[in-house]
Amino acid sequence: MEQPKSISKWIESMSMRGHYVFTKNDLSSTFPDMSPITFQRNLTRLMAKMAIVSPWHNFYVIVPTEYKLKGIVPPVFYLDHLMRYLGCQYYVALLNAAEMYGAAHQRPQNFTVFTEGKAFHSGIKAGTEVLLFKREQLPAEFIRKFQTQTGYVNVSSPELTALDLVNAEYAVGGLTRVTTVLAELTEKIHFSSVSLGILKNFKVPVVQRLGYLLDVVLDETEKADELFALAQSSNLHFRKVALKTSKAVTDGNEVNKRWKIIVNQEIEIDEL
Repeated sequence: MEQPKSISKWIESMSMRGHYVFTKNDLSSTFPDMSPITFQRNLTRLMAKMAIVSPWHNFYVIVPTEYKLKGIVPPVFYLDHLMRYLGCQYYVALLNAAEMYGAAHQRPQNFTVFTEGKAFHSGIKAGTEVLLFKREQLPAEFIRKFQTQTGYVNVSSPELTALDLVNAEYAVGGLTRVTTVLAELTEKIHFSSVSLGILKNFKVPVVQRLGYLLDVVLDETEKADELFALAQSSNLHFRKVALKTSKAVTDGNEVNKRWKIIVNQEIEIDEL
């Protein structure tokens, strides 16, 4: 096969064939006689023209025309390729996962990814702040694949997303925002159709808080009943816990009998 005349022409031919990511090793294999200085000069020039972006060291994304004016490439466009390059299992989580199920409300200002076993630095990647959080083991059974422009991306299931949101409420804007998102996510949540293993990934108070939010705040009795039945089948033992962990509990706080939640925060969700 004839070697391309330039990196620019090679990138153009890649995009025409539907390939939008490449690594420095790919370049070295394609242009074995090119010096490191010439490589870097070419890459710098192409990045200045917004022809390519580099969300990770030695990993490059060819920018489609529709993203060039904004100067931002959505992480879902390259995320799966990047994680395979890093040799890492992952899933899109929290508000970004909820958004993929139609629970958008307010578009997230950053992009959250949970990775397995490896800790990576969060930062601005191709124009978007990408937050990378490590989990020792990802619950693979509850991760779904979403079709994207360049392949697919791993996303937490609606049930896993709901539990993750309550567990990490501090990171997404608090329980009011979590509950507002849950209000839009509930139609996709079906705890009656998931296995008991999902609850093993969370401490019992997380289950209690989610149950209370579904049951009392959102009046989603059916969804709450499904979660309660799952908790009983998992032999979870509820003890009194505060709804808001970072807020003091007083003698005057009501205690919800079913979920054993000490109601130390009033939640009024945003209008949908």
